[in-house]
Amino acid sequence: MEPSSPQDEGLRKKQPKKPVPEILPRPPRALFCLTLENPLRKACISIVEWKPFETIILLTIFANCVALAVYLPMPEDDNNSLNLGLEKLEYFFLIVFSIEAAMKIIAYGFLFHQDAYLRSGWNVLDFTIVFLGVFTVILEQVNVIQSHTAPMSSKGAGLDVKALRAFRVLRPLRLVSGVPSLQVVLNSIFKAMLPLFHIALLVLFMVIIYAIIGLELFKGKMHKTCYFIGTDIVATVENEEPSPCARTGSGRRCTINGSECRGGWPGPNHGITHFDNFGFSMLTVYQCITMEGWTDVLYWVNDAIGNEWPWIYFVTLILLGSFFILNLVLGVLSGEFTKEREKAKSRGTFQKLREKQQLDEDLRGYMSWITQGEVMDVEDFREGKLSLDEGGSDTESLYEIAGLNKIIQFIRHWRQWNRIFRWKCHDIVKSKVFYWLVILIVALNTLSIASEHHNQPLWLTRLQDIANRVLLSLFTTEMLMKMYGLGLRQYFMSIFNRFDCFVVCSGILEILLVESGAMTPLGISVLRCIRLLRIFKITKYWTSLSNLVASLLNSIRSIASLLLLLFLFIVIFALLGMQLFGGRYDFEDTEVRRSNFDNFPQALISVFQVLTGEDWTSMMYNGIMAYGGPSYPGMLVCIYFIILFVCGNYILLNVFLAIAVDNLAEAESLTSAQKAKAEEKKRRKMSKGLPDKSEEEKSTMAKKLEQKPKGEGIPTTAKLKIDEFESNVNEVKDPYPSADFPGDDEEDEPEIPLSPRPRPLAELQLKEKAVPIPEASSFFIFSPTNKIRVLCHRIVNATWFTNFILLFILLSSAALAAEDPIRADSMRNQILKHFDIGFTSVFTVEIVLKMTTYGAFLHKGSFCRNYFNMLDLLVVAVSLISMGLESSAISVVKILRVLRVLRPLRAINRAKGLKHVVQCMFVAISTIGNIVLVTTLLQFMFACIGVQLFKGKFFRCTDLSKMTEEECRGYYYVYKDGDPMQIELRHREWVHSDFHFDNVLSAMMSLFTVSTFEGWPQLLYKAIDSNAEDVGPIYNNRVEMAIFFIIYIILIAFFMMNIFVGFVIVTFQEQGETEYKNCELDKNQRQCVQYALKARPLRCYIPKNPYQYQVWYIVTSSYFEYLMFALIMLNTICLGMQHYNQSEQMNHISDILNVAFTIIFTLEMILKLMAFKARGYFGDPWNVFDFLIVIGSIIDVILSEIDTFLASSGGLYCLGGGCGNVDPDESARISSAFFRLFRVMRLIKLLSRAEGVRTLLWTFIKSFQALPYVALLIVMLFFIYAVIGMQMFGKIALVDGTQINRNNNFQTFPQAVLLLFRCATGEAWQEILLACSYGKLCDPESDYAPGEEYTCGTNFAYYYFISFYMLCAFLVINLFVAVIMDNFDYLTRDWSILGPHHLDEFKAIWAEYDPEAKGRIKHLDVVTLLRRIQPPLGFGKFCPHRVACKRLVGMNMPLNSDGTVTFNATLFALVRTALKIKTEGNFEQANEELRAIIKKIWKRTSMKLLDQVIPPIGDDEVTVGKFYATFLIQEHFRKFMKRQEEYYGYRPKKDIVQIQAGLRTIEEEAAPEICRTVSGDLAAEEELERAMVEAAMEEGIFRRTGGLFGQVDNFLERTNSLPPVMANQRPLQFAEIEMEEMESPVFLEDFPQDPRTNPLARANTNNANANVAYGNSNHSNSHVFSSVHYEREFPEETETPATRGRALGQPCRVLGPHSKPCVEMLKGLLTQRAMPRGQAPPAPCQCPRVESSMPEDRKSSTPGSLHEETPHSRSTRENTSRCSAPATALLIQKALVRGGLGTLAADANFIMATGQALADACQMEPEEVEIMATELLKGREAPEGMASSLGCLNLGSSLGSLDQHQGSQETLIPPRL
Repeated sequence: MEPSSPQDEGLRKKQPKKPVPEILPRPPRALFCLTLENPLRKACISIVEWKPFETIILLTIFANCVALAVYLPMPEDDNNSLNLGLEKLEYFFLIVFSIEAAMKIIAYGFLFHQDAYLRSGWNVLDFTIVFLGVFTVILEQVNVIQSHTAPMSSKGAGLDVKALRAFRVLRPLRLVSGVPSLQVVLNSIFKAMLPLFHIALLVLFMVIIYAIIGLELFKGKMHKTCYFIGTDIVATVENEEPSPCARTGSGRRCTINGSECRGGWPGPNHGITHFDNFGFSMLTVYQCITMEGWTDVLYWVNDAIGNEWPWIYFVTLILLGSFFILNLVLGVLSGEFTKEREKAKSRGTFQKLREKQQLDEDLRGYMSWITQGEVMDVEDFREGKLSLDEGGSDTESLYEIAGLNKIIQFIRHWRQWNRIFRWKCHDIVKSKVFYWLVILIVALNTLSIASEHHNQPLWLTRLQDIANRVLLSLFTTEMLMKMYGLGLRQYFMSIFNRFDCFVVCSGILEILLVESGAMTPLGISVLRCIRLLRIFKITKYWTSLSNLVASLLNSIRSIASLLLLLFLFIVIFALLGMQLFGGRYDFEDTEVRRSNFDNFPQALISVFQVLTGEDWTSMMYNGIMAYGGPSYPGMLVCIYFIILFVCGNYILLNVFLAIAVDNLAEAESLTSAQKAKAEEKKRRKMSKGLPDKSEEEKSTMAKKLEQKPKGEGIPTTAKLKIDEFESNVNEVKDPYPSADFPGDDEEDEPEIPLSPRPRPLAELQLKEKAVPIPEASSFFIFSPTNKIRVLCHRIVNATWFTNFILLFILLSSAALAAEDPIRADSMRNQILKHFDIGFTSVFTVEIVLKMTTYGAFLHKGSFCRNYFNMLDLLVVAVSLISMGLESSAISVVKILRVLRVLRPLRAINRAKGLKHVVQCMFVAISTIGNIVLVTTLLQFMFACIGVQLFKGKFFRCTDLSKMTEEECRGYYYVYKDGDPMQIELRHREWVHSDFHFDNVLSAMMSLFTVSTFEGWPQLLYKAIDSNAEDVGPIYNNRVEMAIFFIIYIILIAFFMMNIFVGFVIVTFQEQGETEYKNCELDKNQRQCVQYALKARPLRCYIPKNPYQYQVWYIVTSSYFEYLMFALIMLNTICLGMQHYNQSEQMNHISDILNVAFTIIFTLEMILKLMAFKARGYFGDPWNVFDFLIVIGSIIDVILSEIDTFLASSGGLYCLGGGCGNVDPDESARISSAFFRLFRVMRLIKLLSRAEGVRTLLWTFIKSFQALPYVALLIVMLFFIYAVIGMQMFGKIALVDGTQINRNNNFQTFPQAVLLLFRCATGEAWQEILLACSYGKLCDPESDYAPGEEYTCGTNFAYYYFISFYMLCAFLVINLFVAVIMDNFDYLTRDWSILGPHHLDEFKAIWAEYDPEAKGRIKHLDVVTLLRRIQPPLGFGKFCPHRVACKRLVGMNMPLNSDGTVTFNATLFALVRTALKIKTEGNFEQANEELRAIIKKIWKRTSMKLLDQVIPPIGDDEVTVGKFYATFLIQEHFRKFMKRQEEYYGYRPKKDIVQIQAGLRTIEEEAAPEICRTVSGDLAAEEELERAMVEAAMEEGIFRRTGGLFGQVDNFLERTNSLPPVMANQRPLQFAEIEMEEMESPVFLEDFPQDPRTNPLARANTNNANANVAYGNSNHSNSHVFSSVHYEREFPEETETPATRGRALGQPCRVLGPHSKPCVEMLKGLLTQRAMPRGQAPPAPCQCPRVESSMPEDRKSSTPGSLHEETPHSRSTRENTSRCSAPATALLIQKALVRGGLGTLAADANFIMATGQALADACQMEPEEVEIMATELLKGREAPEGMASSLGCLNLGSSLGSLDQHQGSQETLIPPRL
């Protein structure tokens, strides 16, 4: 037992380190009485936390769900024995759940402490359900007792219980609390709720606006229909639903004989769909937004009032509502998912690290243990072996040995042969030939399966049977060879091999079972379907495909938990549906409603149908009718359906897409990382044609996978499950292979910088460089220098020529659209024919010119070598040929005529932006290739399975009682609408379903329609009823067939189609980025920089006139804003209160209110005009909008007044006597109703008020800007398809009751476009396809030959509609989605990252400081401005002033000569520092790089603006950074002196040693501080402070005062100086001056300039001495900027009693302690430019007057005299001419170079100014400081030597020049930085 000790020891050591599962701290008391020691509570705790207890509860919940599902609801509340038994069982469940809740409450406490029972959301749910259950039981008992006493009331009381019972369906939700992965999906959905809430508001808002517009325009229009005269029977033709009509105007007329149009009809859908009041109007609009049944509503409105303009209303509704706003939901969800995944990843990485440490320790322990064990093992083994040999040695005889030898030899030989065979086998299996052989067998197998069809001949069946067996044996052989060659272990390592083995085994099993006859036919077909999986063997050998498949499998894993959630969701709603609608769908008309809730399986299908959104409205109408129609209780039903639709369709299904996009984006990023590496290898591999990757590549891949953090990750997002891939990395190369994941080999792809969202038109260079004339001769005649050819070249490349051709392309396209498709010989067509000849000749000339210029096709660069030119040539050739051939009856000519449609495509070659998008589309298509392939393979597989299951089973007799074709003869009776009085005699027909599974192609077609969600329920119910081949249907015969459809829909429609969509989106986003690939800015940085460059300051108008100011004050106040807000809301409510058939009184009231609101809004407009004047008012787009609305409303009021005035003669409409035959109600002409819209439009003003919605809108407009070319492409697509449609299907007759009817046809261009728009939204497009296929009735006016009336339509319709649907639904509409997701990523982005949506705030606040929009403000205001703006853009009001100033140094914007900073420079600097754009490293170099980037991306940026934002190198511009850096050096020195004083407790003598120590600190400490502050590195602040404290300690100084501007102290004797001890112990103080109101820009007026003052006074006068009198407290200057008191006069200067050694006669210029806080002083010294004579520079800041104690004679010396030439300056000039650099300058330079500010060190003027500032800090003359600095340097190298090293010449000369200027009194040019 010895060896165990180390292990135990190790375990003991490790024990505490293992993460202990967190036990919630239990409250000491539960329910106020039970302590932790209480035995009852102890028992409860142990039971509740016992693992099996949880399992038991989960099982009980599951059993309860089953019980709920088995329950059979019956009509009229009937019951059966099963239901009664289940009722009893309900009590059992209730008891179990009640006990569980009670125990948990006892264990955890009820409510009042942390982690109590009710503090968890899931427990609240549990508790509610249990409580309601108990409550229901009590109510039932009460009911029973009541029914005994008063039998009459039982019915009424029972209903309450029924309603409460519905809550039981929430019990499945409790499963969620038991499954953690589900909680993650739910959590990410909950997280997305806030942004989703904004979108919900926007949708609601849109629905309200459209509902009110609908109410105004269409109320009461839907109630007339055609009745047979004198009866109440609605007149309709066969198959047609009744629809509205109009007696006059352009609505539908009653054409059936003996019918008339009259009112009294409830309306379509039993009176549910109409616009008669606000509620119904909202429901109808919402239904349209879901794109289900919107065309029906449009057609009904058309029938009622004519089709001139209602389409505008509906099309805009679909575009805005469905395509834009609802796609935002997707944007938000995918954003949230990405964020959640990132979080999980980072959490995972952290966890990994912790676990890794743990593992390392564990490993050490185990390794020692294992090695010890192994040693023992080996020893045992040796001993055992020896004993065996010894034991057997005696008994062996020679014979045996000889015999054994033979056997051993045989075995040896056998092994050798075996090894050779295996090796051979291995080679064969891995060889190229074998690979192609297997592919061939798979292809044959696929062919044999696909050849199966209905009514196939007997020989084919036999052949298939034989083929199946042969192929099966071949597959078995392949499997065995692989097993033998590779060995079982290696064989089963690959997923594909396991899968192969499964398929082969199931094939063998199938044959055995069929032979023995033990298998039902259904089972056989299922097993046969498994054979189809062999098709996927193809993917195994096709690298890029196998990788895609692997990544999809991965996504499926991640989607599993989502599917579980989806299933739970469906179950809950199905159970709820059973409670609400079970047994209620039995209506008078005896027609069976297939989608019902009568049992659980059916309810599941119905809920699933609502999820897919197909025909959900009709289910809702049935539900409403089941509860008594469109009145009070019935209308509540729509709540159930709307919640189901919103949660299911918008949220859960979009989560699918979100996951897909997320996955693919991650895959793409992985791919792109590998692309560069793999490209070269791929080329090599391709040239060799090897299917397998090299070993090296496998290993790199494996490494790559290991490096990827294996995050715990959420199950929802498909992360790479690396561990699973590592196991079979040999077989499945990598989840996302190198370059061939996003598409097949793109090596021959031309490298075009693509972008789906080209920049706005303004930025596109539409002018192409002219292509030079190629070297070769054209047509063998014209040499390159030939004059004719040169002339042609000039013409072809002229801009006017291109525009001219473009114009002709547009005109010829318009001519195509104008043709009359029915009457070929009509006058219009004749005229257009002549035009056509003209256009064709122009295009021919153009092509001849181009061919002459570039040559035809033989040489490089010739005309035909370009695809777009080939297109041009094709189009022109077609036009020429069709002109030659006349008759349109010849089919060839028809096709040629259709090909003319390609003309608009020629515009692509002319408009560069469009070309860009088209090229991008092609790249997207090539990338999507793989996905299309996988989807097609899956589709093919499902089609084959469908053929197996349903071939020949979709036949039926029109008389459902007859089952076979033989019986289906003769006539039968029909009772119309279930009315025994209306009997019809009809002919029996044996019909076949339009969509069926009789062969693989039909099956694929049928499944394609299912995957688009159109018409799949009908197909599903046909499949469920299907019986046997060639036999009619039996109701609900095989309900299990629904599984086939549901799996197909989930796999293909939800998953593959979404991956497809996701791929388009990801590809487009990638392509959009390629343009900016090399510019180092990411998208967000680009957008922010673009904003900063393009933004202009807002004009903030503040009137001067006092009365106008009063008005302005009212109008801009927030109360006024709220008042208008409330009024608009009131107006909305008033508009919404109108309804159809309202009383006269109501009409009158609404008119009065309308007038009142109009007056109020007009008043608002007038007030605003008074306040802002016209220019200011119309500057804001919202005001312009208001203005238009007010004008419109006034017109509306006037018109309605005239209308009432003329009411007697028929109203306004009848002016001019045109009223005889027109009913104003039925006219679609834009009458006063149009102006009524202005009432509704006021609502839109609300949008300008809500912040979140406003941002949404802003982005909305932005995404529209991004769409112009995409929109153009869509227009082109629609145009081409519409014209083809008119040519091909224009002659089909319009028959009511079919899909080609008066509202939906191809007879005119607008109609064709509308029809295509309908198909793009997916509204029953497959039915239109069938209506356009061959054999349809021809229009009576078309030119068909006699006897050919049924020859219109063509089977080309299949290609036409499918291609259109695929292009539209998958590509084009997804461009919308891609653009939206791109633009709305900010909704879910982390708000702490600066984005373009933050930048508006800067403009608004800047306007307060710069109301005139001059674009400049004083740099002192910048700090206060930035503290008012919230982070991430500004500093926020909690940012300490000192930190704000430090950040300002980092921003370093250029400073103008008048001490102002510009708007764009400040905003740019803010963006730059916030997003860290080029802020590291050498600042000048970074600036240059950034300038280059900006020039590259925004080519049109003016140089002036660029210089303003980023000064170029060599521009010695003063910047805010330099300004504050000087300040820092000076402050640093002052702080040093201050510390000295504090240390000594009195004013120290200025001896050389002290000053030198101070100078030394500049070098040692100031340098790093400056460096850090200038680079804006705030993180280093604390470390810096620490360093400085240490430095102070070394010098024996204990006190230091912090702060960028330090504690300002003027080293003057204090009035009451503290004793030394006190001075040492005095705490640090920061006296913050709170003067917030001073920050308001209202106080910042321009100050009068005092000519006596000159801020250029020598630097003693500077902001260092800027403290205003505050006694002797120790002050921080931190609020100097924000809290200066401004007064009109300049204060006088004070004189210090201590006079210093200075030249006689030189006026004293030392300022007193209370001198003015003018920060501009130092800056004046640094920045003031030359001033014209006699004009003083501005004095931006003055300070309170302080009575001075200066003698009169001193006062008389004006500041102007400060610049007399002094002996010092003379001597300095003499010195500098000899270039002995001043020592102070050298010290400062050294400090700057050390601090990383070499650029400043080289700036002599800056050094000079800083030296001066230093002298001021010490209150000494510069000469004195100079002497000390020289002394300091003596010990080091000579100053001259150093000077030369630091560029003395430059320094000397500038110092000299400075002194010369100081000598002259008139102009002073201060040093410029």
